[in-house]
Amino acid sequence: MENIDLELLHADGNRLFEELSKGNMVIARSKNDFLYIVAFDEMIHMFSHTVGAPGGGQKQFPMDEKSTAIVRKICDLSDSMYKAEFDAGLNLYSVMATAEQGILDMFPGEDRDSDGVVDFSVSEE
Repeated sequence: MENIDLELLHADGNRLFEELSKGNMVIARSKNDFLYIVAFDEMIHMFSHTVGAPGGGQKQFPMDEKSTAIVRKICDLSDSMYKAEFDAGLNLYSVMATAEQGILDMFPGEDRDSDGVVDFSVSEE
C-alpha cells in the first residue's frame, strides 16, 4: 500500500488500541490541534502539531497500565478521532503531514454538523 487511508473513528479506547496493535496511526483532533499516536518498540509515541505552526512536539511512554490509561482518556478529550492506515516503510513525518492535510480537506471543522459527511459527485464537462 502506498496510499494513506483515513477513516473517522468513534472515540473508543479499546478501538484506539486495536488500531495501534495493527500498526495504524490514531489521530486525535481538538479544533486545530492534532495529536498523532503510534505504537512500536513497546512504546507509545505521540506527536503534536497545531495547524499553521512551524514545528510540533513529541513524547514517548512505555506501554504500561498507567500510560495506556492516559492514552484512553484522549478519546474523551478530543473533538474527533481518525485512523490512518499506511505502509510501514513510509516516512512517519510525511504520513502525519499527509493525514493532517487530508483531514483538513475532508473535515475542515468550521461546521461540526457537516463534518463527517463527505459528498462525492461527478462533474460533467
